[in-house]
Amino acid sequence: VQDNRLEYEIVGWGAGEESYGIKYGTIFGNPAESFVWKELDEILDKEYPFKNGERIKILCTCIDSGGHHTNEVYEFVKTREFKRIFAIKGVGGTRELVSKPSRNNKGRIALFSIGVDSGKDTIFSRLQIEDVGAGYCHFPLDEGTGYDEQYFKGLTSEKKIKVMKKGIAKNEWKLISGRRNEPLDLRNYAMAALKIANPNLNKKYTVEATKPVTVIRKRKIYSKGIKV
Repeated sequence: VQDNRLEYEIVGWGAGEESYGIKYGTIFGNPAESFVWKELDEILDKEYPFKNGERIKILCTCIDSGGHHTNEVYEFVKTREFKRIFAIKGVGGTRELVSKPSRNNKGRIALFSIGVDSGKDTIFSRLQIEDVGAGYCHFPLDEGTGYDEQYFKGLTSEKKIKVMKKGIAKNEWKLISGRRNEPLDLRNYAMAALKIANPNLNKKYTVEATKPVTVIRKRKIYSKGIKV
């Protein structure tokens, strides 16, 4: 969520966390206005087709609440947790990708802490995989999917450097000058969404929903992340 837009990525997942970029897009508008979130609702409620015509729905959504529109994010997710739409907040340092959620916040919503540094380590390792299979990243190059040159510059917009802090050498991720990192953050949040929602991968992060989720459980579904 930026001051003049929402950026989002929809990601499909296969066995061994083989990933499939499906759509990268932008919703232009001030996030303080309701029409922006209404358009996001429409995107999240869509069914997305395979080439054979079979259609699937989104399994889980992560929205970063750490920007200037925290209250709007909280209000949006509060009534949509039954759809597995959750607020997250990125945290640096050495920690797991997903931590147990807390409701100790102004909105009383399930807020997940995301270990963004460990996620970036995973993403950059997987981008180097050359053989299709576990961990491999697929990207469509069709017009209209959003995976253009600017996207890939954003996906690789940071590098790990060694810094000295209080006489101790540490590795930190730093943004490369002239690039934007929304695509990298979004892919990070998509991995977090998968681990939050997929019971075969991460049962301990199950969140008590505010409404039944029987419709979602009947469908074949995939994961998605959104950048704030």
